[in-house]
Amino acid sequence: MKKIIYLFMVLLVFASCKKSNFDLAFDELPEARTQEAIAKVNTTLTTAPNGWIATLPTQAGGGYGFYIKFDAATQVVKMYGDMTTAASTTAGTSTFRVKANAGAELIFDTYNFISLLDDPNPASFGGVTGSGHKSDVEFIYDHSTADSIIFTGKKYRQPFKLVKATAAQKAIYEAGGYTTAIDKFKNFFATTKNPYIDIVSGQKTLKAGITFDFSTSVTSGKRASFTGLLADETIGSGSSKYAFKLDGVDFLGDGLVYNGITFVKALWKDATTLALYDTSGKEYIIKSNPSPLLPLYILIGSGYKTVIVPNATTYPGWGADFIARRALAVNGLSRWNIGAGSLRFQSMNFSFNDVTKKLVLVIDAPDGTNAFSLTFDYTYTKSADGVFKFTLGALGGNESAIGPDLAPVLAQRINVDTFTMDYFTHPTTGATLAQFKSVQNPTFTFTGSLQ
Repeated sequence: MKKIIYLFMVLLVFASCKKSNFDLAFDELPEARTQEAIAKVNTTLTTAPNGWIATLPTQAGGGYGFYIKFDAATQVVKMYGDMTTAASTTAGTSTFRVKANAGAELIFDTYNFISLLDDPNPASFGGVTGSGHKSDVEFIYDHSTADSIIFTGKKYRQPFKLVKATAAQKAIYEAGGYTTAIDKFKNFFATTKNPYIDIVSGQKTLKAGITFDFSTSVTSGKRASFTGLLADETIGSGSSKYAFKLDGVDFLGDGLVYNGITFVKALWKDATTLALYDTSGKEYIIKSNPSPLLPLYILIGSGYKTVIVPNATTYPGWGADFIARRALAVNGLSRWNIGAGSLRFQSMNFSFNDVTKKLVLVIDAPDGTNAFSLTFDYTYTKSADGVFKFTLGALGGNESAIGPDLAPVLAQRINVDTFTMDYFTHPTTGATLAQFKSVQNPTFTFTGSLQ
């Protein structure tokens, strides 16, 4: 009985305590904490004297860069973006606000460059109907540091990162320098042939080719990619979304990962030298290679689909045996007339499909003003070290009749020999060509343009 009375008294004591007694265990009420977060975010955004340099990857498309200045008095934001020349040159404006929503939420109320990425109308910025590039205009505050503030997209959960700009950077953006910086970066890759970096892997130094897609395509635009042979002779690759900045680009998200190395940015080392930097700060100078880094036998039929051998009597990279045999085929073909004059042996188009291992050879052979061509279907095998064997399939009526006159090139060489395939640099134009070389008859070599 005494125990029951004691328990009842304890319950009365707890029941008599007011709610305010327990609130003392917390610093503030949730509402007050939310209002403080809103005030903090608003103040942080609007009191950065030189504005912010921002990056934003989209979920479906690539990554984008911005310069943004928030004005507290008008609640108007001024920004530049890297999606178009107009956006990087001429400032756009919109209204913004910070409100309560699972914390502090930054909202761009009216249309701006960030809104382009969210626009569901493909005519606006090439996005997908209904979802655009899958980006946001509403962002939940995540955290901040002394010089940055980070948000997360409300719907698509992409990081929106803002870093305080300096007075010098602000002046460059406002003077049109963003456009100049973007154009300089693009021009480097337009004039640097087969760009690559060296990566040390064990006892080997590997060449990793790097490319930038400067388009704004949802599927491939605003992405950087690595491709190259790894130490075990397999093909390595890596890709990342990127955003332009005044001094180069930032790789967004988890960075550009290749061969176990995470690259985070590309910066100008000096006025003409561009370098990549990994998470440790190690520098990798971007160099130029005279020919593509991956062997042609790997890329043919996938990276390159067609080799066009031109209409000529001789050409750089053509061997003596091919020149002589092509001349015989020209003479043989000229015996045929289908109504407007003798057939003329002109270009040879070799179209490869590396998935089906099929080759279609089309010989352009007009007569007079009439177009005419001969088509020969092959299957092919390719050894691990890039030796091709072509097997001719069934012939059509014209091909069966005219084929014997093409025997010096086809039946006596292409149909029976095995071939290697490699790059060949045109000595005058510098163009990269493909060169076929017979293993059995080394002077039967011919070249053509790659497509």
